[in-house]
Amino acid sequence: MSQDPKALGGPDRVKRTLGNMEANIGYVPGFRRAHGRGVAFRGTFTASAEAAALTTAEHMQGDEIAVTVRLSNGAGSPYQSDRVAVLGMAVRFALASGDTSEWAALNIKDFPARVPEDFAGLAGAQKKNTKGRPNPLRLVAFIITHPWCLRGLLAILKAPTTESFANTSFNGLHAYYLVDADGTRRAFRYHWVAVAGPNDLTIDEGRFVAPQYLVGEMKRRIDGQPAIWDLELEMAEPGDPTDDMTKHWPSSRRRIGAGRLVFDRVPEEQDLVDRSMFDPTKVPPGIELSDDPVLHFRSESYIESQKRRLSESKPAIEPE
Repeated sequence: MSQDPKALGGPDRVKRTLGNMEANIGYVPGFRRAHGRGVAFRGTFTASAEAAALTTAEHMQGDEIAVTVRLSNGAGSPYQSDRVAVLGMAVRFALASGDTSEWAALNIKDFPARVPEDFAGLAGAQKKNTKGRPNPLRLVAFIITHPWCLRGLLAILKAPTTESFANTSFNGLHAYYLVDADGTRRAFRYHWVAVAGPNDLTIDEGRFVAPQYLVGEMKRRIDGQPAIWDLELEMAEPGDPTDDMTKHWPSSRRRIGAGRLVFDRVPEEQDLVDRSMFDPTKVPPGIELSDDPVLHFRSESYIESQKRRLSESKPAIEPE
């Protein structure tokens, strides 16, 4: 039975989780507690006719929509290496009504949290000993009691070293619902598929790239050509879970080509984008949230993280 997603969140749990992350994983004041280093781009999204038939969402009707895209290294520290890293793509759609719709996706297919409590548990399991070293037995004990987290942890550890953000596909992981003009609701998960195709570096090739190279590479790349992703919607069938992002749907599920994202320029207001947050629960009429508790918890934790980092002095970091 699905749980009330908001019953698993709340201010106290959010603060406890972020406190565990800050104490045991670390953070840099003034930066996001996750996805600390990133870069914003401007571009457009144009939905397909097939997507427009399934939802009344205003950015899915086929008009060219302005977007802001933030590509990032998933670590909280802006000094983290890009060589083996979880990467993120956050997209903000500028709606004709004056509002925005926002999504946030990752380059991994599995996630190590089924419910909000898993975040606090994982952060606590990474607590260092008196010598400042992690205790692997503590993490093993957590995995034994939370086996559903293992596949996501392995996905993080095995994240590929990509040549470019432009070669990276991103997965929404959470379930949402499309709602059409007749009120019919259809569950889906979304995927941003890189048109350039994957180009992962081998271990040997990865040794010859700078520890932080993805932001600089992407800025240089779009000087000569746009970066392009196709949006694919993975459509659920009856019985497919919508409240557990750790569970895959069968690979036979229908995928709909829902539109194309293109960007080709870096905006001047990078600091403004950095100060903002991309809330994956911010959707317009025509798209509805699922009962996935982690989806709702992410919104709550992003609000608290933003409050903390905007109250802190932010050190300057070397640009790529």
